[in-house]
Amino acid sequence: MSFGKDIIATLLTISILISCGGPVKQRTEEEINTVEVACDETFRPIMEQEMRAFHAKYPEAILDTTFVSETKAISLILQDSFRMVITTRPLSNAEKQNILNNHQLSVESHPFAYDAIALIINKANPDSLISVNDIRRIVTGQITIWNQIPNAQTKGNIELVFDDENSSTVRFVRDSICGGKELKGNLKTAKSNPNVITYVSQVRNAIGIIGVDWIRNFNDTTNLSFDDRVRVMRVSNSSIAEESNSFQPVQYYIATGDYPLTRKLFISSTEPYIQALNRNFYHYLTDTEGQLIITKSSQLLPIVPVHVKQVDIKE
Repeated sequence: MSFGKDIIATLLTISILISCGGPVKQRTEEEINTVEVACDETFRPIMEQEMRAFHAKYPEAILDTTFVSETKAISLILQDSFRMVITTRPLSNAEKQNILNNHQLSVESHPFAYDAIALIINKANPDSLISVNDIRRIVTGQITIWNQIPNAQTKGNIELVFDDENSSTVRFVRDSICGGKELKGNLKTAKSNPNVITYVSQVRNAIGIIGVDWIRNFNDTTNLSFDDRVRVMRVSNSSIAEESNSFQPVQYYIATGDYPLTRKLFISSTEPYIQALNRNFYHYLTDTEGQLIITKSSQLLPIVPVHVKQVDIKE
């Protein structure tokens, strides 16, 4: 009888080793309680709020968070340096296969919010309307001065400012606006999102391209206004931007689809241990509590269905 049990136990062990591609390394209690996230720096404001709320619920959690460019975040999960990343795209099939081959880990990804790319200008600049076509012509070098934009009053060269050359914002402009074409023109990188805001607040002819949550007005609980150091442009899908067809990146216009520069935000995890707090955080972001924080405490739109109400936006 005991001999039979030993055979069954051995077979189960062999089955586990085969199904997992090798023996599973046991994690320490500290590793199980560590929430390790490599996050696209574009989303630092909302992720810091989510992490604080999660830690309040799970005080035993050890938070290990790094805010880097999207390119770097994906590199870290490929190396198994972090087992969770926040990015604007899910990992590709090739990247998933790479992780499976090198680390015997599978990848789980889920969208949890909609982000908007905001265009900001100096408060002294009166030209706050722009079309997607105008943006495309600017970032491909076809438009280099302000009065080449229809109805613009400002004169002089346009300075276009990004956060980082490896950021998801640059990739969005290149892939989603320019169709993969090389970016040209008077382009600058400010090395961080706060630096983009500072630069634009000081340079009249600049346009900053930034994740919308960085310009949230933290004193406005309605999420209908922005950082008063800069002006937020209204963007149109029409050929010529006018007041009637141009919109700012507030949650309402993201939800209705009127604001055109939007993208999904993903959380991807390679955490295989069910009891690890990494997995808890993964599900926390996509569940009620995490989604409610996005709704009330960010300019992002949650992935869960929302009730849309008509609002009046005043600049």
